[in-house]
Amino acid sequence: MKKIVLAIFLLALSLTAGTARNNRPVSSFAIIIDHASYNACKAEVDAYKAILDAEGLPTIIVAGNWQTPDQVKARILKLYNSKPRLEGIVLVGEIPVARVLGAQHFTTAFKMNQNRFPWNECSVPSDRFYDCFDLKFKYIKQDSLEPSWHYYWLSEEGTQRLQPTIYSARMKVPNDLCGGDNAQRFELLRGYLQKVVAAHKETNPFDRLVHFSGHGYNSDCLTAWRQYALVFGEYFPQAFASASGNTFLNFQQDPVIKYLLYDQIQRPGTDLLAFYEHGAPDTQYINGDYPAHNFKEHIGWLKHLLRVQYKRYIKPEDQQEFIKMNCDMYHLDPAMFHPDTLATYAMKDSTDAADRNIVLADLNKLKPGARVVMFNACYNGSFHEEGYVAGSYLFVPGSLTVTAQGNTVNVLQDKVADQLIGYIGMGIRLGFWQKEVITLESHMLGDPTFRFTACEKADEWNRALAAGAPEGYWRGYLQAPEPMQRAMALKQLTGMGCMTSAGLEDIFVHDPSFIVRMQALLLSSSFADEHTKAIIMRGFSDPYENIRRQACHMAGKMGCNDFIKPLKSLQAGAYETQRVQYAAQTALKVFDPALVGGGAELANPILDEAGIRYLRNNPQHFRIPELLGFLADAAQPADLRVVMAEALGWFNNSAQRMQIAAVLEEQLRQKGLPEALRTEMVKTVKRLKNN
Repeated sequence: MKKIVLAIFLLALSLTAGTARNNRPVSSFAIIIDHASYNACKAEVDAYKAILDAEGLPTIIVAGNWQTPDQVKARILKLYNSKPRLEGIVLVGEIPVARVLGAQHFTTAFKMNQNRFPWNECSVPSDRFYDCFDLKFKYIKQDSLEPSWHYYWLSEEGTQRLQPTIYSARMKVPNDLCGGDNAQRFELLRGYLQKVVAAHKETNPFDRLVHFSGHGYNSDCLTAWRQYALVFGEYFPQAFASASGNTFLNFQQDPVIKYLLYDQIQRPGTDLLAFYEHGAPDTQYINGDYPAHNFKEHIGWLKHLLRVQYKRYIKPEDQQEFIKMNCDMYHLDPAMFHPDTLATYAMKDSTDAADRNIVLADLNKLKPGARVVMFNACYNGSFHEEGYVAGSYLFVPGSLTVTAQGNTVNVLQDKVADQLIGYIGMGIRLGFWQKEVITLESHMLGDPTFRFTACEKADEWNRALAAGAPEGYWRGYLQAPEPMQRAMALKQLTGMGCMTSAGLEDIFVHDPSFIVRMQALLLSSSFADEHTKAIIMRGFSDPYENIRRQACHMAGKMGCNDFIKPLKSLQAGAYETQRVQYAAQTALKVFDPALVGGGAELANPILDEAGIRYLRNNPQHFRIPELLGFLADAAQPADLRVVMAEALGWFNNSAQRMQIAAVLEEQLRQKGLPEALRTEMVKTVKRLKNN
């Protein structure tokens, strides 16, 4: 045992001493910027480079007149193949946007029909084009109205999983802040970069966080909300040394909580502000319907909602029908819809509506105080839009925020958005955290190199994540007393192929930490074997609500019939955990109705386009022979066979995934397959094999 400990110590010592001894940094960083922005902000960009150089991260500035994403990526690849190897990039100013099609399996929720909707609606703006080198794309065209947008199709030639080679971020001043005026845009960018450089010079350990849960998120489950404090206590123990280090807010604490949030948003000294909410590019959805406390308040709010709905009707006959229907239903006086009455309440109705959410006009008057802001919300990170929520937090004058994380399209409520977020408190550069929790839509905005002041191990961890470390180094951390270090090691070892499903099961059974068990559960999904099954079965009764919830989702994706009984128990009895109950109910939809029983409404959708697309979120494992037969049937419409080939890729966590892959590989050996079908089948085989 002493020899093992000594070996791990020597590995760590080599990481800490090697760079100092050779005076050679292990990685580098690149600032990719357009010529106009660089010329206007040269002093500030140069200062940003200088502070990173001083921190031991050699930085290169690459300015250009960038016309296409391919042009930018070619330069990034050239930098990566130089030494020291690139660990990350930031895209500053007007850098072309890749809008990706044919890659919805990389999103958490976005599943818009690419055959029926315009490309500017059904594509995903994604910088995975720039940071995932193993992905291959086929260029389609430039957008006719937005010249910086370029459409790409994910090719079958590359990998079909997200595994970023480097981390990336965007520094993009929103047009709504500068009114389209370049002089103002550059002034805001200069001010932002000055703020970033100042932040890098601070001694600032992570010791304060604010967490907010908005209306309708995670089914408004209070059990889920109250456990955030336990989970974040494991991520950031230093923020729980005193009561002032952490604040957890819920929209239900105040009918109009946005003004209390303003105080929290603007509080200096906050290290992380985490929003769990619904969102739009220009809106944070905060409060829902007014929580009335008595009958009079209920009637008042009902009348408010009806007045708002009434305004949507233009034709007199439609207005009269609306009035009659609702007055009869709720026994109301039709006089409430008289123009004079409506005019009386117009101001109050407008104020009530405005008080429920935070919009760009609100944000642009605030001075955010948090260094880092996370938006676990739809669309708040839509950097390609004229205005976007994350951009206001970063660039509004007086803001202290240097980095934000958000999404360019809608996002799944039940994704584990906070996994490994404890990297931040360990003094690890923010880009490394973003790299670990990547999706097609998730983006880091602002400075990805920022890190908080931490223990002396921080430099070692950054080097290990940048250049890699041997298996023995990470295994040493599996026994670390801090849960976040164990979770980090677990993720690294699994990514290296050095962790078995049996090992993950052992950790899940014995580790007392919520966040470590969550990592073991999530990482086991790619194995989809008996050990994964055992982890899921234990997960159904785990004390951590989100583990129970994720176990339900994974049960549906794996499809073992032994899951039916515990899922039915959770569906019937988990009333105090509404989101677990919902997850169990959803998972049961993929099992054979004859086995589920109880009059389950699980009628098999017919195999038209809508019915096949339904399988993407609901992989009905009991129908696999039928689905494979449909795919092989040359008499079926060619376009539907392509849709089926794609849908079968959503069985990538099924216990039967390798059997599906084998059948597809046999079909691929046939001659005369339509090219569109062949390419989609190749992508699906790679997805099923986790390649």
